[in-house]
Amino acid sequence: MVDYSRFDKIGLDDGDDDEETPNQLQATRPSSSSPPQPAASVSISTTTTTTTPTPKGKEGHRLKFEHGGQTIYEWEQTLEDVSIYITPPPGVKASMLNCTITPSHLTLGLKEAPHPFIDETTAGPVKAAESFWTLEDGELHILLQKASKGEVWPSALAGRGALDPLTSETVRKQLMLERFQEENPGFDFSNAEFNGAVPDPQTFLGGVKYT
Repeated sequence: MVDYSRFDKIGLDDGDDDEETPNQLQATRPSSSSPPQPAASVSISTTTTTTTPTPKGKEGHRLKFEHGGQTIYEWEQTLEDVSIYITPPPGVKASMLNCTITPSHLTLGLKEAPHPFIDETTAGPVKAAESFWTLEDGELHILLQKASKGEVWPSALAGRGALDPLTSETVRKQLMLERFQEENPGFDFSNAEFNGAVPDPQTFLGGVKYT
């Protein structure tokens, strides 16, 4: 059985702003006006996970990964990268976070927390040296550079909210149009349609070009 209990393991104790103590991170979207509050333990049992589109991100292509009605993270992909977005509680600073990206694994958590918030295999191989993370305007952005350009990832993290067939086809179309635009910059493919199944953007017509 999948155990999502570790997804609530980052947060803050209430205290002075200059002496914040990492404790647990809750996978919630707190109000921007609320002060840091003590994290409550969240018990997550056998519940469903879903991946649904959201209007944010590049051309509105973000997908929301939820568990038990709780947003764990949002993510999106292009021909070259996968982006994961997390909203930490107010008061969390970049210096408090430990984020490790390897060619096949992502670990994220507070440096002094007993458990990481994310400790998962990525859904595809990663160029770790070209990947990075930032915390800006209250949102943590993790960019994973794909090792294989044009590969369609079924999810951001392996086995976590795989795309349903309809959404997967939509993502394949998105990446195919991105590839057409990249290879034919003088044309507008924004309203292009495909007859039948959308081809694989990585292998179509001899394969994607590396620039």
